[in-house]
Amino acid sequence: MSPALKKVLWRGLQIILTILIFYFLGGQLINNWSMVKAHEWQINYFYISLGVIAVLVAFFVFSSVWKLIIRSLNKDVGYVKSFKIAYLSNLGRYIPGKIWQMFGMIYLAKKEGITEEESITSFGLSQLFSIPSGLLAGLILLGLQPGGFAKYADVPFFNIGVVTVGIAMLALSLAVVFLPRITEKLLNGFYRMLRRRPVTLTLNKSLAGAIYGGYFLAWCLYGFAFWVFLKGITTESVLIFPMAGAFIIAYQIGYLALFAPGGVGPREAMMTIMLAPYFGTAVATAIALASRLWLIGAEAASALISLKIK
Repeated sequence: MSPALKKVLWRGLQIILTILIFYFLGGQLINNWSMVKAHEWQINYFYISLGVIAVLVAFFVFSSVWKLIIRSLNKDVGYVKSFKIAYLSNLGRYIPGKIWQMFGMIYLAKKEGITEEESITSFGLSQLFSIPSGLLAGLILLGLQPGGFAKYADVPFFNIGVVTVGIAMLALSLAVVFLPRITEKLLNGFYRMLRRRPVTLTLNKSLAGAIYGGYFLAWCLYGFAFWVFLKGITTESVLIFPMAGAFIIAYQIGYLALFAPGGVGPREAMMTIMLAPYFGTAVATAIALASRLWLIGAEAASALISLKIK
């Protein structure tokens, strides 16, 4: 099979899967529209705007942690420029294929004296620290709800999934922080996929711990921002920990879904599953779709701020 044909088939699969997900979500809304209408919605611009500000704060923390990674490679870039590089390149997530975000980072970082190899290394390290810390943060926050995970007792395989993912993310988290050689091997595995030369890391445990802790904090802030957004669109009382945890897990699932640019589709589907025990499936679907529009607005705001940075 030729590379061109593989590309066409992959793009076709991406489109089909995304259509199927939104067909299911749309069906939930249409078939249960009376339940959606009956829900006590509101438009509280103060909370919605405050949620956007909280997202921007979380974005700043994310980019500040990336600055730490760059410092570990014996380069430095200011906090403001770090934000610009991180959140202009972040728009590449919405282009089919998960590599455009990395290419955007390479292009922007090069203007600050950071080589292509250093950019790719920083991108790989950011994924190694960000993904396990995010999933672990999501599970911990979700478990802090009253009754633990009892709300999801009717979700098939949920408990098994939580245990499996939790153990895996905890193990990976400990490895990247306390076993630098493991981190190096994982990173070089990423390099081999890109047909690049292997690298030798000089990441010490204290710096690795700071990077991991920074990402963990940033994910918690991101989840908090979603909770604030919820207070802006519904009058129903919402619990901060499970809402934040549900958002973080849904975001991560969307990011890990390789076929979905920007996680479009899988994130909304997972968020519907995570919020359904609290709001019902139809209302959870509406919230998931509304949150996408809200986040697009927040990402657009971060991009506009980034464009103003010289």
